[in-house]
Amino acid sequence: MANTVKQGGFLLRGAVLALALACVTGCGDDDDGEPQTPGTDAGVTEDAGTDAGTDAGTDAGTPVLDSDIAVARFNTDGTQDTTFGAGGVTRVDFSTGRGTRDSLWDVKVDATNRIVLFGNRRGSGDRVDTERVVARLTAAGALDTAFGSESPTTGLSILNLGTLNDSIRNGIIQPDGKIVSSGYTSMPTGAGAQSQNRIVLQRLGDDGKADATFGWKGTVVSAPFQAQSPTNPEWGMAESYAVVRQADGSYVTTGYGMRTPTGTVDLVSFRYTADGRFDETWGVGGAFVLDLSNDNERGRNLTVLGDDRTVHVGSATPTPNNIDAMVLVLDADGRADTTFAAEGYKLYDFERPESAFFGVAASPDGNWVAAAGYRSGGGQDDDAVLAIIPVKGTGVEVFKAVPLSETENDRFWAAAFDSQNRLYAAGFVTEGGDNRMVVARYTTAGDLDTTFGTGGVAKLNVVTAKTEETVRGIAIQSDGKVVVGGPIEKQ
Repeated sequence: MANTVKQGGFLLRGAVLALALACVTGCGDDDDGEPQTPGTDAGVTEDAGTDAGTDAGTDAGTPVLDSDIAVARFNTDGTQDTTFGAGGVTRVDFSTGRGTRDSLWDVKVDATNRIVLFGNRRGSGDRVDTERVVARLTAAGALDTAFGSESPTTGLSILNLGTLNDSIRNGIIQPDGKIVSSGYTSMPTGAGAQSQNRIVLQRLGDDGKADATFGWKGTVVSAPFQAQSPTNPEWGMAESYAVVRQADGSYVTTGYGMRTPTGTVDLVSFRYTADGRFDETWGVGGAFVLDLSNDNERGRNLTVLGDDRTVHVGSATPTPNNIDAMVLVLDADGRADTTFAAEGYKLYDFERPESAFFGVAASPDGNWVAAAGYRSGGGQDDDAVLAIIPVKGTGVEVFKAVPLSETENDRFWAAAFDSQNRLYAAGFVTEGGDNRMVVARYTTAGDLDTTFGTGGVAKLNVVTAKTEETVRGIAIQSDGKVVVGGPIEKQ
């Protein structure tokens, strides 16, 4: 298998961008968060956590009629913190009076322990597009109604790219309090009726309003794989599933894309300057592209290390019908880090047809990176999986399946470390057909920390007899309390 770096990348500018952003504060995104994209897992939802999809990381669950967001907090011993929100849970409805379906993809806490949520909501009326949402809660779990772009403020910052489908996937909070979210939207390319996905980054101020010093009105819409020539007017596509910030203020993305309008996708990574300009010095010609075997490779999340290396996690297809979880490390300039592995990446075969990592975190001391995900297929229940990797100094790498149920499905979607280098992995576990939010705490040796929850595992059933309930994001507050959030089916 060879690590192939391809060239390419351009920043979308001018009239097309202006058209896309004409309704930034008041006018769309698909309802399940997974647009139908050529060459990808088209139309497969990632919300319910039920059946395994075609990409070891996408659920082929039946879409529910209505869903909201639940945010909960656990004490340091794994008990539910009933002082948080209303009896331990805050419910947030992004789409009150506007539609039927909300999704949540990431949770972060800022320097004062306020909680920032990154998700989507369906558009108003009978439109089918959805809008990108950033919301903030107080440290104690109340909606911060002073935050946001709507007038009067509602605690929500809404990005609406006309009537386009705009999907948020991840976010970060900078030391100065500014908030950056990453995702993608499908836009017309100008080549006939063709539309392709483009990267969308947005930066907000601490007040939740667009930061006009970034991109155009706070937003960058980037199409790295445009038409290659007048005789080949069809575009490729690119998505950003996560973003991190390097020491100089630059932003690095991970996701997947392709140069041509159809076919398989590759893991793609790009870099943008602190003010939102495309950085052509990243990788080769502005892009790092990982293509193992002319089959699908996907970046799903990433973290940044103290030396500005970036750690990308996701999945790869080294051979037909065999999807492996993957960890890729790039150096500070977007080239494969051969000190991590000969070609910069490692594949993890968890003895199932499909496996993938979706959560990633770096330990505060910089010694460890953890990746969390799941394995599926082969006629067996889905199991959560972990990899814990030393990236500085000494240590022993651990990777293994960590099933939370012997008879039903369980998956991890998110990961975080606390100040004591304890690893938290979160997602869901199914019990009697009922999904429950779950958080497990591990040592860096990969052992469950039995001082947390019950035998190292804490569960929460926000809604009973429902399959739409899972943790999508996890963050640790400064006192060690554990905040989780995700979609729940409305009762």
